[in-house]
Amino acid sequence: MSSALQIGDTVRFTRGFLQSTAMGSGPPAPTSLGPFARGTVTAIEPLSPSSPLLLATVVWADGDSTRVNVANLERQPGSVALQGR
Repeated sequence: MSSALQIGDTVRFTRGFLQSTAMGSGPPAPTSLGPFARGTVTAIEPLSPSSPLLLATVVWADGDSTRVNVANLERQPGSVALQGR
């Protein structure tokens, strides 16, 4: 099991999440959708003050920003340079 995500980590969606949403293919990188999405975590906070569910704010390589359940993200292995379009 990998350690918890941290601010500044480069992330991608987990295989399990992509399979559960039938995203086996998608637009080419850089994108904020599908299996080729890569982004940087800029914040991690609970859904609400009493919630155990953590959401990460991710700025994707295409410039979009979204909040994602940390359970659906994993660190991108290796050194990946994120470049916008």
